[in-house]
Amino acid sequence: MTSLYLLISILMALALLALLLRPGPARPITLWLLAALLPVLVSVTAALYGQAQAQRTLSDFNPAVQDRALAWRDAGGTESTSTLALSGLDAACVVRAAQRGGTYQLSSSTLFVPNQAQLLGPWPSKAQADALMLSGRLGCRRVSRAGE
Repeated sequence: MTSLYLLISILMALALLALLLRPGPARPITLWLLAALLPVLVSVTAALYGQAQAQRTLSDFNPAVQDRALAWRDAGGTESTSTLALSGLDAACVVRAAQRGGTYQLSSSTLFVPNQAQLLGPWPSKAQADALMLSGRLGCRRVSRAGE
């Protein structure tokens, strides 16, 4: 499907180029339509390509509930570790949260994730978390930022 839209976009760009380069008057409405539709087709092609990439990235995603460990240092330098039983989607939220820090609303609870927390064990990759966000399947949201 993506290659079909890409082919149509290339053909429209070539038609627009041919109309602009040929001598003589061109129909303004034809030029206007081609020039207006080309960015729309390119946008649709890019969106379809991104969606296809997300699906390929998620082909080995495991949504099952698993025990996952989260390690962090507090302000005094004390290292702490916590083990959580999280689904794959909630774990992907924590992967995104570990980069930013803050309090996040997961599917069943609220979790504070310290800045630069280390993820130990079977966590989804950052690419999988980004693909879930792109496909609209990741429903977590930040409640507050770290330090607020």
